[in-house]
Amino acid sequence: MVKSSAYGDSRDLQEASPWTTFGHVACNGVLLEAFEGETNIHIVDISSTFCTQWPTLLEALATRAEGAPNVRLSAIVVSKEESAMQIMHQIMMRLDRFARLMGVPFDYSVTHLPQLERLQFAPGSALELRQDEALAINCIHTLHQVPVEELTTITGQAAGGRNDITDIQYSSPRDQILYTFRDANPKVRMHKNLPHLLINSDHKLYWFAALAALIISN
Repeated sequence: MVKSSAYGDSRDLQEASPWTTFGHVACNGVLLEAFEGETNIHIVDISSTFCTQWPTLLEALATRAEGAPNVRLSAIVVSKEESAMQIMHQIMMRLDRFARLMGVPFDYSVTHLPQLERLQFAPGSALELRQDEALAINCIHTLHQVPVEELTTITGQAAGGRNDITDIQYSSPRDQILYTFRDANPKVRMHKNLPHLLINSDHKLYWFAALAALIISN
């Protein structure tokens, strides 16, 4: 059994704070509504919550009036630690057993992708998109790890002994991953994106300060 302080911290955080559980319930409610009538579902999970929200969703899907759909869960691990992959494999095997217990047809994959901006839904890969599947992308508490520094792409032709700049495009790794999400055309896309690193830092400090105050008060 591989132990991870990150997994333990995440579990303790969810037990101490009602906000994380509330977020899971709200997200699952949106997913259930979006997946109504769908027979094949593909969830791409890039969150840092170690799949803790999915047992509740699987249980709800199992009780649908129209019957349980086929669920494919693709977990993407962005941590550079090898232990994170081992932990995720163990979690997914437990989810697989739980899904079978609930009577939900379940398939899963685990992909290691520390540089999230390189994400591709390539045909034939574990993340391939299928026309008969309803897609959802869950990227909670992860986008802040993708750089926001702008990259400049200049295209043009050399003419008359000088460079004629015909097009200048500004983008960033975070923009690239958001474009990838958009192009995948999911029915649901859950993420939090803030445009500037300082804004990200301020929001995270406020969030952790509020959480610490809540824990201390209890």
